[in-house]
Amino acid sequence: MKIVSGEKMGQIDRKAMEAYGIPGIVLMENAGLQVVSLVQQLYPRPDDGMIAVFCGRGNNGGDGFVIARHLQKLGYRVTTWAMGVLSAYKGDAATNYDIYLKGGGHVSLLTESDPSAITKELQESDLIVDALLGTGVRNRVAEPFAEVIRAINGSRARVLAVDIPSGISADTGEVLGEAVKADYTVTFALPKRGLLLFPGAQYAGRVFVGDIGIPRELTASSEIRENLVTGDEIKGQLPRRVADGHKGTYGRALILAGSAGMTGAAALASEAALRGGAGLVYAGIAAELRAVLEAKLREVIILAFPGDGKGNMEPAGVGEILNFAEQCRAAVAFGPGMEPGRKTLELLKALLNKTALPMVIDAGGLSALALDTGPLAQKKGPVIVTPHPGEMARLTGIEVPAIQRRRWEIAAEKAREWDSIVVLKGAHTVTALPDGEVFVNPTGNPVLSTAGSGDILTGLITGLAAQGLPPQWAAVCGAYLHGLAGDLLAEQVGERGHLAGDVLAFIPPALNRVSEFSSRAPGALFPVKEFQQ
Repeated sequence: MKIVSGEKMGQIDRKAMEAYGIPGIVLMENAGLQVVSLVQQLYPRPDDGMIAVFCGRGNNGGDGFVIARHLQKLGYRVTTWAMGVLSAYKGDAATNYDIYLKGGGHVSLLTESDPSAITKELQESDLIVDALLGTGVRNRVAEPFAEVIRAINGSRARVLAVDIPSGISADTGEVLGEAVKADYTVTFALPKRGLLLFPGAQYAGRVFVGDIGIPRELTASSEIRENLVTGDEIKGQLPRRVADGHKGTYGRALILAGSAGMTGAAALASEAALRGGAGLVYAGIAAELRAVLEAKLREVIILAFPGDGKGNMEPAGVGEILNFAEQCRAAVAFGPGMEPGRKTLELLKALLNKTALPMVIDAGGLSALALDTGPLAQKKGPVIVTPHPGEMARLTGIEVPAIQRRRWEIAAEKAREWDSIVVLKGAHTVTALPDGEVFVNPTGNPVLSTAGSGDILTGLITGLAAQGLPPQWAAVCGAYLHGLAGDLLAEQVGERGHLAGDVLAFIPPALNRVSEFSSRAPGALFPVKEFQQ
């Protein structure tokens, strides 16, 4: 599913109207009906609560009048607020305002009401529908909108935002002075960038995408390079499990990892590769640490490669590593728990120069590359790098706050520069391909904010690549499943007190949950975090 800016969505809307002849008022009606559909799910019985609908002056406000009209028709108790009299509205918004009034609807004017009256109304409401500003806002929110937003945020009621929470930039996720803190957002046709970029994502609550009848030729255009990963896409990419399969059927993964005091990283990555479905997983470690790793792992085969006596693999052992990797055609992971430094860089450089096998680079491998990213230019095979923002800062010389402000753009820039797949970890992990395509992951939560979580992601991606997934899909699927495993853990046990290793047990349920996803009927609301249904 494509992700768009507010401006791009406006272009798509206009093309739907001009080139396909779809009247704007039809799109507005469909948008309102999608919000009504969610309200019916939240409040199946019309007498369950009071609903306050706040309508701005633009098309977002027009959506609000559609919503209010249909909710009243269904028997819901609705109060409707507008930013002025009918003559203050234009176009389709004015038409729907007029229809609402002629149908017996009552409108209270925000511009003429005492703030205390608005506050009292909100305190008596169970649900607030925010249709104030929409995706067109570019500048700091002015009064009286800011005052109304503060009143909404001060209410005890749940809040449902129409298209995007008022005051959030649709392009950047920036809070434009004041912004509505929504529990739910129904966005239309395609998710907007600001709903997935922080802090906007924090204000949006649970996000649903509503089909409003825009032709697929417009919403699936290859010109749009930013994508939201969906469970349907992941399901379509996962390797099939066949009835006559055996361990050799599902590929081999070689995890080069660990150092003194860091064998746990090697263990986590290796187990994740197995949980992700790889048939055989080998953990390569400095010979002096072999016994330590064997004590941690049962199903993983431990390989001892030449070490320096301190727990670090020596570049001199590259021949043995390459011989083994090439012989079994393994997907390779490099770096979890490895000591960063020149020796690690030398070993990595030699591997990149001499094997065309897919390689996932993380942790110590990334810290080594921060000394010199040049070896990426000499690689023979596909490479996936998996930095967190701190590692990306070391790799690029860009400070972490600047990276976080431009996560998608920087990931895409570096994917092109390094001719590698970049998985920039964090809230809504982003996977960028060298051709400019970007995939934003919707799964995950603070359960994953703990040491070792990245090692699990590395192993999971490597295990998927071992099963024959193209590297880009191994990366995208790995990020989605990793986040989904964390979501299922939080759903079943709660978000606090977990170790990274606890996530391992939820990888199989995540795989099975994805396998159960089914395509939605046309017109259905699509929850961005599908598992939460």
